[in-house]
Amino acid sequence: MVLSLEFTFMKASLTVSGMTCANCAKAIELSLKRLQGVSDIKVSFELGRVWVEFDEDILSLESIKETIESLGYQVEKEKIKDYSLIILAFCWTASAVVMFLMFFQTEFNYPLQALLSTLVQIVGGYGLYRSAYHSLKAKIGNMDLLISLGSTAALFYSYLALLNIIPEEPLFETSMLLITFVRTGKFLEGRAKKKATESLRKLFGLQTLKVRVLKEKEEEKSVYEVFVGDRIVLRSGDMIPLDSRLVEGKLSVDESMITGESMPVVKEVGDELISGSLVINGYGIARVEKTFSRSYASLLIKLLEKALLEKPRIHRIADKVSHYFVQFAIGLSFLVFLFWFLKTGDFQKAITFSLAVLVISCPCAFGIAVPLAITVGLNRAYRKGVLIKKPEAFEKRIDILLMDKTGTLTEGKPKVSKTNISQEHLDIAYSLSLKSNHPYSVAIREYCKSLGAKEVPLQNCKEEVGVGVLCDGYMLGRGEGGKTVLAKDGKTLAEFHFEENIREGVREVLEFLKKRKVEVILVSGDEEERVKKVSELLGIEKWYAKMKPEQKLSILSELQSKGSKVGMVGDGINDAPVLAKADLSFAIGSGTDVAKFSTDIVLNSGFVGLKEFFALSEVVRKRIRENLLWAFGYNILAIPIASGVFYPHFFIKPEFAGLLMALSSLSVVINSLRK
Repeated sequence: MVLSLEFTFMKASLTVSGMTCANCAKAIELSLKRLQGVSDIKVSFELGRVWVEFDEDILSLESIKETIESLGYQVEKEKIKDYSLIILAFCWTASAVVMFLMFFQTEFNYPLQALLSTLVQIVGGYGLYRSAYHSLKAKIGNMDLLISLGSTAALFYSYLALLNIIPEEPLFETSMLLITFVRTGKFLEGRAKKKATESLRKLFGLQTLKVRVLKEKEEEKSVYEVFVGDRIVLRSGDMIPLDSRLVEGKLSVDESMITGESMPVVKEVGDELISGSLVINGYGIARVEKTFSRSYASLLIKLLEKALLEKPRIHRIADKVSHYFVQFAIGLSFLVFLFWFLKTGDFQKAITFSLAVLVISCPCAFGIAVPLAITVGLNRAYRKGVLIKKPEAFEKRIDILLMDKTGTLTEGKPKVSKTNISQEHLDIAYSLSLKSNHPYSVAIREYCKSLGAKEVPLQNCKEEVGVGVLCDGYMLGRGEGGKTVLAKDGKTLAEFHFEENIREGVREVLEFLKKRKVEVILVSGDEEERVKKVSELLGIEKWYAKMKPEQKLSILSELQSKGSKVGMVGDGINDAPVLAKADLSFAIGSGTDVAKFSTDIVLNSGFVGLKEFFALSEVVRKRIRENLLWAFGYNILAIPIASGVFYPHFFIKPEFAGLLMALSSLSVVINSLRK
């Protein structure tokens, strides 16, 4: 892993290692907020990233990094060798020896147990102690604090017993197995979380990718050092770093990270290459068409970063509970110790139950229950070509879904089927169509161009939404009866008639929504005849034609005033106001940038992405409920058992409490990963 920085008006994005739970992230967040000059700070422990916005005149980036590292975490600058598996193997080996010695009593038994237990405490517990220390320093308790307190107390108690200071049996295996079980759980949990966010990490990794630029010879450069017109070399296994066009060679490209399309796409000379795509095989040279900051992958990174910074309401509640639960666990552990010591006078029994409560009450499962389910959901949505900009979208339910027609239900590429335009007006119509990217203007442009039309100079041009393009008294747009016309000073010179194709998968999606009792209403600015025809073809009972943006907004507001939760799907500039006010909004990926920035969700995979989103949101909500139920249920059941409520019939030793704690967190991770 490497240091990853991206500046935008005094903003930095850092890759940080060592965060294990929500409270670790909270410690970094609170510590950075105390620094003068920091205006905003967000932390994602799932991805190991810190986003900070600060005033460079007051605070330096180095000071921010030093603050993070003073808490025991590491801002990564280069590849770091991971010794976790070696340390875990040592812990298990030492634990196995101690467990073996328990069956063969010798005079060296306890001294050897003490030595091995101490080594495990130092080697295996170092990271836990460091994290616990810095969490206390930041005044934020975390899981490692509870484990450190529990294992240290068990080790200290064992030495007191070994030295005959107290008349009890040593519990060296307790401190050792506690560390071993916890490290095992963390190792498995880390592997699972890494797998869950692998695609997101790959995308963020583009920021630090080295690009082979072809000058007189190949030169390795940062993506930020490559400019429009540069030629880059692409080979099998390379991720395409910038939007470019193939000028030499032939490639088989996987675009699933961008479009959700699982089948490889063959790219030949002249074809466009989208940044974020993966070269499966082949060799090629591409000419860069956009710098990294303007490339599609950079846009995705910015939108995903924003999504990961957003915390739904249930996430904020879970974080708050997790934060205060550590204090509760420490207090409860002390009360359990007092109860059993005062009741029985048995110091060993009191310390055993107290340690079990301290360890088993870890809030880690609760802390990761919501954010991990959401992160996995964002990752899966992104891999299916559905870009969720606001994670709270997973929580929202809608009763009604308004849909635009052109570019949403239809392909957005209408063709001129017939027209009565004369040759003398062909150039005028073509020139007017060049002033707009509306689907009908594009269709007229292509039609006129096919007939040899040429651009003529026009003055005082403007485009009015819902009307058309106006230049020098000419108008190309909506005429009487909603027909698309070319007019001069109000007099119709030509009429254009179009044909459109229904998007692939539209019927399937509408049937899917119908089964979920979501009412679909078609609201279009198109003429009545075309809207009616599409509605009948798709079985949409309620529709509105010739709707201007303000009329669409009025329909939305009226439905919302009646208590309905209303969503909107659109792709054009005229849909932006409605998309912005809808309870849940979707923009078709092929639509305008204005529409995309006004929405909660961008459907890069097209209209079929609607089905993917609604199906996935149901899964995410279900996983969050299951994770929270498990985290709550685990503590409700485990704490009474650990505190000795059912003693002597049933109780839990501290080391096995550590195992159960680790398994509870692991179960949340595994459940979040389930499909």
